[in-house]
Formats: sequence, C-alpha cells, structure tokens
Amino acid sequence: MQKMKFRGYQLHYAHREAAESMVRQIDDFPSFFTPADDRPQIIDCGANIGVSVLEWKTRWPGAQILCFEPDPAAFQILQKNIDANDIPGVKCVQAAVSDQDQPAPFYGDLSPRGDARGNSLNPDWGDRAGSSHTTVTCRRLSTYLAAHDVDFLKLDIEGAEQRVLREAAEHLHRVRAMYVEVHETDASLDVNSTATIEQLLSDAGFTLEAESRYDPHALPAHLSDWQQTVGARQTQLLAWR
Repeated sequence: MQKMKFRGYQLHYAHREAAESMVRQIDDFPSFFTPADDRPQIIDCGANIGVSVLEWKTRWPGAQILCFEPDPAAFQILQKNIDANDIPGVKCVQAAVSDQDQPAPFYGDLSPRGDARGNSLNPDWGDRAGSSHTTVTCRRLSTYLAAHDVDFLKLDIEGAEQRVLREAAEHLHRVRAMYVEVHETDASLDVNSTATIEQLLSDAGFTLEAESRYDPHALPAHLSDWQQTVGARQTQLLAWR
C-alpha cells in the first residue's frame, strides 16, 4: 500500500492511476451544496478509498458521514484512510446499496491492487473482459433514509442507481441535496437510464441539473474499447431543494 498527501491527510491507495484520477475528479466536484449548519449529515454510496470523505471533512470538519463500499480491497483502504488519519464522525459499512437486503454477485477488477472504478452489481457495467466476480453484502438505502434526515447524498454505484432510488422513493423527501452519477449501457436502458432517474427525482421534488461526463478520468483509459462497444455513458445529476 502506498500513500500521498491530500488536503492535509495521508491518502493510502493501492492503484496509483485510480487514486490520482479520483483526486482530479474531486477537484471538479460540484459545489452546489452548502450545508445549513456545521454538522451536515452525509451518506456516501460508493465511497471507494475515501477521497470524497477526506474532501468533505476538509470543507466541513464536523460532518457526520456514513460510507458504503462493497469492494473488499477498496473497503480495506477506505477504513485505513479513516483510521490512520484519526477522523471522527465517519462510519464505514462494507456493503453495496441496493434494492434488497441479501447477498448479490459483484463484478469487476477485484484484485488487491486492482482499479475498483467500474466495479458493479450490474453485470452490464462491471462484467468486462478480464473481470472476476465475488459475492457482497447488500443494504437497502431506504432503511437509513427512513431513520434520518440527510443533508447530502452521493450515489456513485456503477449502474445500480435506478433500482436504489426507486426502492427508496418514499423516503427521498428526507434528502436535501444529492449527487447521482448515472451509468448506462445500450443493454441496460430498461433498468438504469438517466431519463427514468431524472423523472424519479423530479417526482420527489428535486430541482435538477444534468451534465454528461466525457472527461479524461470518467473511466479508466483501458476501458475505452469496451466503452465504445457497449455504448457506456456516464451522466452526473445534481439535485437539490
């Protein structure tokens, strides 16, 4: 495991290209959310190794953050980044958010030094040439939203966004602002599409802004051929009240 300085913290990582990509991406992370107080309640679904957590703790040191990350190797590094930096107010759960509370197959680059970007419950997104799979714990997001008001929700779960939001729809009124990264392929539009997710969020009372992500670090470079073959697209949705 290696480490670099990030926002005054030690950021541990196993895959340098992936870590540097996530750092570049967080520099461009939308700043549309302003918390109402100095202890915002944040849920990070798809926390990976914790770059977003370190960013939020820099912006709002009193933030209370609940992280979900199913990838075994990424979760180990996520927990290391929280523990080694002695960061209070963060709870990490090794699970995928889904529409059910039972184990499910998880696909992608699952090696200890692998690139966890793109690993997914959705085989249309995560099951690529060279991928492997494992079984991970799943948790329904609605269980957590039913019990807590949430200031900010990040949903970056590689193709499972629609199923999670549909299952949690009756509790979305408890969320003030949301960042959703939608992952589509030509084959997955019936189960995960930007248009359907925009309608779900609009029906829940959110104002929306959408932006396609065709930047150099939207996907790992080695996936460019796969991206063209399956029509992989990423759209970021900013939602607020």
